[in-house]
Amino acid sequence: MDTSKIAQYLLFPGIIIHELAHAFACVILNVPIKKIKWVGKDGGYVVHENSKSYKIIIIALFPFLFNILVSLIFARLFILNEDIFVKLLSVWLASSALFFCVPSSQDTDNCISTLKESYTKKQSFLEILIKILLFPIPLAILIISYIFKILDKFTLFRVFLIVFWFYLFII
Repeated sequence: MDTSKIAQYLLFPGIIIHELAHAFACVILNVPIKKIKWVGKDGGYVVHENSKSYKIIIIALFPFLFNILVSLIFARLFILNEDIFVKLLSVWLASSALFFCVPSSQDTDNCISTLKESYTKKQSFLEILIKILLFPIPLAILIISYIFKILDKFTLFRVFLIVFWFYLFII
C-alpha cells in the first residue's frame, strides 16, 4: 500500500472537509448538486450541474481556502482548550484538513478545461474585448491550477503544510 492510500485512511476527515468545501461553494453559488460521495476507497467527489466558467473555477479551487480556514479554527480550539482529548482531536482534524487542502488533479483539470472552453467558443466582439482586458485573471488561475496539479502529486508538500501548522500553533 502506498503512502497516499495510508494517508487517505488515516486522514479521511480531510477528504470529507474537502468535499464539503465543494458542496458549500455549490450552495453559495446556487449550482445544483447532482451527487456527493464524502469518502471512499478512491477519495470523494461532488458532481454538480454545469454552470458559468467562474462558478466552476470557484467550486474547483474553494477547498484550498476552506480547508486552511478549518485548520485555523482547529488551531484556535487547540489553543483555547485544556482537555487532552480535544487537543488531540483538533490536531488530527486540522492535519487532515491541511493534507487535503490542495485541489485534486480532477479539480485542476476542471479549471483548465473550463478556461480553455471559455476562450475557444464563438463570442461577440464585446465578449472578446472583455476577455482580452481581463486576461491576467484567467492567466493567474491557469498558473495556479498547474501549480496545484503538480503539488497534488507530492505528499511531501502536504506533510510540509502539517509540520508548518504544528510549528505555528503547537511548538
